[in-house]
Amino acid sequence: MIKMFVSDIDGTMMQHGGLIDKEDLEALRTMAEEGVILCFASGRLDNEIAALMKDVGTDFHRISVNGVFIYTHANEQLFSAAFDPHIVQDLINMTRGDRFIRYVSDEHNYYIEEKTPIVLELEEKETMTSIEMPHLAEEAGVSIIPNKISIGGEEADLLEMQKKVEEKFSAYVSTFISAKNCLDVVPANVSKGAAISLLLKQHNVKPEEMACIGDSYNDISMFQLTPHSFAMEIADDAVKEHADHLVKTVKQAVEYVQNYNSSFVK
Repeated sequence: MIKMFVSDIDGTMMQHGGLIDKEDLEALRTMAEEGVILCFASGRLDNEIAALMKDVGTDFHRISVNGVFIYTHANEQLFSAAFDPHIVQDLINMTRGDRFIRYVSDEHNYYIEEKTPIVLELEEKETMTSIEMPHLAEEAGVSIIPNKISIGGEEADLLEMQKKVEEKFSAYVSTFISAKNCLDVVPANVSKGAAISLLLKQHNVKPEEMACIGDSYNDISMFQLTPHSFAMEIADDAVKEHADHLVKTVKQAVEYVQNYNSSFVK
């Protein structure tokens, strides 16, 4: 049986202008009532996940910042990670530049040097807010403890930045293209897949007893855990090729789980 269901949020639960489909919420609620453990795994902050998904109306675990934090439905922290303090200043300085929009985040907030009109437009579109901190590089590792750096820009520039970061900090960070125009840098060995593996162990659930759904490159690590992986049809082909199933909605993936589980009952 499938005992756990893990869903991404942006581009998956939340597709159209920051709206979450009520039918998806109802489907998840019903599945949870049938005994399936529910978890949301996102690049967003933990408090954002809790707020965005409160309308699901049932208990759920939270994997935030692409695996940097794991919280149970009872707010017990199972895992957290942060950058090695010895590399923070160099890493912050390396990832800045006129060609990029660069955010630094800790457990509770996003930080950016300047809220330009482009930044304000982006934040409205992505349903997020940040704190303006002109001296961000100096404050990182002092007044804030960074857990993730997100860099927006053109694909070629991001790939060049990714190569530079990996060459200098390969022992200290993990990097991945989390969306088409976004590069994420997190502490080493952090990913959604690694976080889900810890959560599965906590609940004594085997990887083949879970299902997951997502739409982006940072979801590939969780697709690789289970044969019950779903990619959204809107995802890039390079993402979809790692999933076992394609769906238009979360509800469709939930229906698969319910049908799969009902065959065991019979």
